[in-house]
Amino acid sequence: MSSFKKRVQTSQTKLPQGTRLSPYNGQLLISTGVPSLDDILCVLLIKEDRHTEYAKLLLKYFLVQGIVSENHVLFSTLEEEDSKNFMMGLPWLVNENDDNNDDDENITPESEEKMIIAWRYKGLKKFESSVKNKSNIQNKILNDTIGTKSQQNIEKPFCSTFDLTKSIPQNIILENKLMTLINLNEKNDEIIENFNPYNTLLNTIRKVIEENHFSSLSKPSLNVERNVLRIGIHSIASPSWQSKSSHDLFVFLHTLRGLLRFSFGAAVITIPAYLYTSSSSETSSFVRRIEHMCDAVVEVESFAGSPANTNAIYSATYHGLFHVHKLPTLNSLVPSSAKLSVLSGGGGNNLGFKLRRKKFTIETFHLPPEGGINERRVPEKDQTNKSKKKDDKNKNKSGIGVSGSGCGTIPGRKVDPYDF
Repeated sequence: MSSFKKRVQTSQTKLPQGTRLSPYNGQLLISTGVPSLDDILCVLLIKEDRHTEYAKLLLKYFLVQGIVSENHVLFSTLEEEDSKNFMMGLPWLVNENDDNNDDDENITPESEEKMIIAWRYKGLKKFESSVKNKSNIQNKILNDTIGTKSQQNIEKPFCSTFDLTKSIPQNIILENKLMTLINLNEKNDEIIENFNPYNTLLNTIRKVIEENHFSSLSKPSLNVERNVLRIGIHSIASPSWQSKSSHDLFVFLHTLRGLLRFSFGAAVITIPAYLYTSSSSETSSFVRRIEHMCDAVVEVESFAGSPANTNAIYSATYHGLFHVHKLPTLNSLVPSSAKLSVLSGGGGNNLGFKLRRKKFTIETFHLPPEGGINERRVPEKDQTNKSKKKDDKNKNKSGIGVSGSGCGTIPGRKVDPYDF
């Protein structure tokens, strides 16, 4: 009797919607909503800018990407009167027929001349300083089927393209069952003396993880598919978060990191770090401790209102600098983005960001041409002739002979041929 047995292909576990596996270490990844930020990067801490709200915009990208991917979204803030008002200001998907000509990448010169001298380089790929999104085709399908039953059979993209000039439809926020909005202001009015916003928020997050089976330690039922939890917290540790001790914040971050390490979830937190910096612009020890408790830390530094004298050419090309202070090292000794990232170049490239009318992008920061783009490096012929004539006049006025003057020549006297 033969011992041969037919090899049957085992059924693979289906990944949650809007996720993919990392090719570096097999970690389950979700998108931040910004393709260039995905290229650079649990718990992501964004240090806010003093004069602008670019960090708030990145948080909106993260939340609306979770809504499009049908992930469970949990949001909390103390800066707004109602968390629902913040969610109403989220951007929405780009339509296929929309005009995106306001971006620099679509602006081409009127007449493109072919390379004559360096003809061998004509077939090379065009240099790009940013990362483009590859999921634009599915935006039209998602716009047509969002909120319908037919949407359940459509595979959600890892990262969608959003238009900042559009707002999310209100019915999606009002009728979305995969959303938890925590209004800490209401609970603050009820119990003022013993109120701790960090404990209240942490207990709510723990309850959502247990009830919706986001923990990887518990096995869900056979008919239930795994989903991903996205947590967004706006302006943590601001004066609105009234706490008796800063120790409460450290306990919150440490516990939250432990919960998400064994859960299908990630958190994006913004913090006004400029409130804790000294006059010498050095990062305080308080912010350093918070950075150590997060997996990744980035900072948005805008040129608007910056105390440093910023070159006008920089502000015309970029809106600010994007600093990466810490990269996640999950299940590895070296950050995966240090090897896989196109923009950061192993951490050696400086990064800048642009905010256009319709989108936010992070690009490799390049120095502008010396002297600027519009300035002439070689003066015109008329200007050179005028400058020479002025020099000759100045020499004649000072009494210096243009020709035949020796070392001992005195102004106003006849030139002696024996002078040397």
